[in-house]
Amino acid sequence: MSFQLLTLLTSAAGMALIGLAYGATVVYFILAALLAVLIVSYASSRLSTRSLTWQRDLPSRVFEQEPFTVTTALTNRGRLPRFLLTVLDRLPQFLRADTAPDFVLPALWPQENVRLSYQARALKRGVYSLGPLSISVADPFGIFHRLVPLQAPGEAVVYPRPLPLRSLHELDQSVGEYGFSSGERSQATESGLDFYGIRDYQPGDELRRIYWPATARHGRLTVIEYEQGASRSLAVLLDAAAGSEFGSGLDTTLETAVRVSASLLHWTLGRQGRAVLALDSPNGPLWIEMDRPEREYEALEALARVQANAAMPISQLVEWAVPRLLGGGAVCIITAAPDPHLPRAISLLRGLRLPVAVVLLDAATFDPRVHRLALTAPLEAVGAATTTIARGDDLAAALKETLFASR
Repeated sequence: MSFQLLTLLTSAAGMALIGLAYGATVVYFILAALLAVLIVSYASSRLSTRSLTWQRDLPSRVFEQEPFTVTTALTNRGRLPRFLLTVLDRLPQFLRADTAPDFVLPALWPQENVRLSYQARALKRGVYSLGPLSISVADPFGIFHRLVPLQAPGEAVVYPRPLPLRSLHELDQSVGEYGFSSGERSQATESGLDFYGIRDYQPGDELRRIYWPATARHGRLTVIEYEQGASRSLAVLLDAAAGSEFGSGLDTTLETAVRVSASLLHWTLGRQGRAVLALDSPNGPLWIEMDRPEREYEALEALARVQANAAMPISQLVEWAVPRLLGGGAVCIITAAPDPHLPRAISLLRGLRLPVAVVLLDAATFDPRVHRLALTAPLEAVGAATTTIARGDDLAAALKETLFASR
């Protein structure tokens, strides 16, 4: 019960007692007027909101942590005005507004249109469903209030933001450690060789070819093996199988994998290379080829929508991609849940003489309930260069150290 209604009811009861005690006709007239106000106010608050129409306006391309404007146009198509409207928008999880998304309209007259706008930002990539709007309808005196949900759906697709990897190109403009150099700007090494794999050090090998991450893991010198070749493209194979995501909230293995994927694709396209994104989805596997930077949004759209709900384990995705990789290029496999058949699948790629890198997301650092497994040795045994990324690692630094060689 509102304060206004309590005041009117108390006043009416008091006047009724006065009228009965003194028989004053004018008191009965005032009492009737108060009751009429209550009836009219109640009827006004019960007016249907069907005459209210809406239209959402959202940007087509938004990156995570980037502010964007949400605008809702509200129109009164009815013949009667609506008074004291309070409009509240509902925001899904991980979507934040710079100011509270609620608005108060003293009156919305017939055929009047108002635009309600606020700034929001998404804390992580994804697809966000906005609405419904909650509208509090009141009478002109604010005596009666009614909360009415107005179905006003809207969808905001938020892209992952690629990491700035330009410094890698400045460090080594000749060749990537894993053959990820691409396009016209990619050149061969000084000896005209491209990356092929890794192997044990042999006398006479150049010291600059030592692969230090594998050397530190195995306790013996491991070097990068090169072969004669030309510029290469990059195919990113992202594990989106059900059960392959660990962690919760903003910091999960899938979110990290998506950010790494977007960064590698962006880096490749920025150097006029050909990039490929392959991943599985509930509707079947996706294969997205990009040969120019403006097509990057095709991959970003897929990465914005990907969830760990697909059927293929990463080994099957690799086997599915093998016939499509006959044209050459480097392959980067990104997974937090490598299955036992992944080494065999990588052997198929190595049989095509394709350089393979595997980025392993350390699930144990994202979810303490997961046991840490030693997974790098079987993959390196079939010639894949591996790197492990733990929660909280500097991703740009990890990619610089592991995926590209310095001179």
